[in-house]
Amino acid sequence: MILNKDFTFDEYPNGITITDPPYNQNYHYNSYNDKLSMDNYIKLLSHIKKPCVIIHYPEETINLLPKIFGQCEQVVSWVYNSNTGKQSRLISWWGCKPDFSKVTQPYKNLNDKRVKSLLEKGRTGAKLYDWWEINQVKNVSKEKTEHPCQIPEEVIRRIILITAQKDDLIIDPFAGSGTTLKVAKDLGFKYIGYEIDENYINIIKNRLNN
Repeated sequence: MILNKDFTFDEYPNGITITDPPYNQNYHYNSYNDKLSMDNYIKLLSHIKKPCVIIHYPEETINLLPKIFGQCEQVVSWVYNSNTGKQSRLISWWGCKPDFSKVTQPYKNLNDKRVKSLLEKGRTGAKLYDWWEINQVKNVSKEKTEHPCQIPEEVIRRIILITAQKDDLIIDPFAGSGTTLKVAKDLGFKYIGYEIDENYINIIKNRLNN
């Protein structure tokens, strides 16, 4: 389900929130002021219920999120090559813990004798680390939409698979391009998202319908 409304005016559903909120960096959005006072920004994020997984810049994750959610259970560094000064974000778990054993990542050196031996034994990938190198969504990517700052599906796929249980509801209060909802649907999870921008709502509907 996708709702064209401000989630702060709704009764927050029970489930696991997985979201990439606005970073309060004065980014230009059509329908959202991305330069709130710190008090108002904290108030906004405080409407999110635990358990939740938040994707944010390192400084805000360290200095801001504990004031809202308390103790952090786990952190993963998501790194990527870009032409900007920021080339990493933190994925943080609050009120829940990931199980890294549920997901593997591709082996880096398929010519290594040890890797070949593991492949022969049926091991299809390496243990998932707390450091993920996943490229941002490029303009030429198949998953690219008109949304200006889109989270890669692989980031969300890993988060859901190592965090959520079978019957969990996946919630995204800042649905944006709909990546969390799209991946949740692909993986067979129930989902609900909130988005105030009607243009982004159309992007999300197209992704979900296709």
